[in-house]
Amino acid sequence: MKKVLVVDDEPDYPQLLSIILTKEGFDVKTAADGNEAREVAEAFVPDVLVVDWMLQGSEDGLQVAEHLTEMNPTLRTILITGYPSLDLETRVEQIPSAQFLSKPFTPAHLIDLVREAADLK
Repeated sequence: MKKVLVVDDEPDYPQLLSIILTKEGFDVKTAADGNEAREVAEAFVPDVLVVDWMLQGSEDGLQVAEHLTEMNPTLRTILITGYPSLDLETRVEQIPSAQFLSKPFTPAHLIDLVREAADLK
């Protein structure tokens, strides 16, 4: 079973994504920020990271992804945002193990991207 870590600082959003992905057979854990994500990832060792770009605090989602990839070089990342920009898309495209997903998105689109990311390993 592939493991997915969902990181988002909005209270209900990680739980919603967790429900969607769990129903598809993924083992899912959630975190609210970069520090919590590192703690969870250390024990959980996710295959796929689904992380919001704009997190409260000092780190954005790409920085969280970079730190977690240092811990686990095979980690695949899906960066989600409600504020897409060409600059952000370009930054994500430069990371071979990362994909970009703009909000709003359908559950089916998320599931497809997570499956694709999990199968790349």
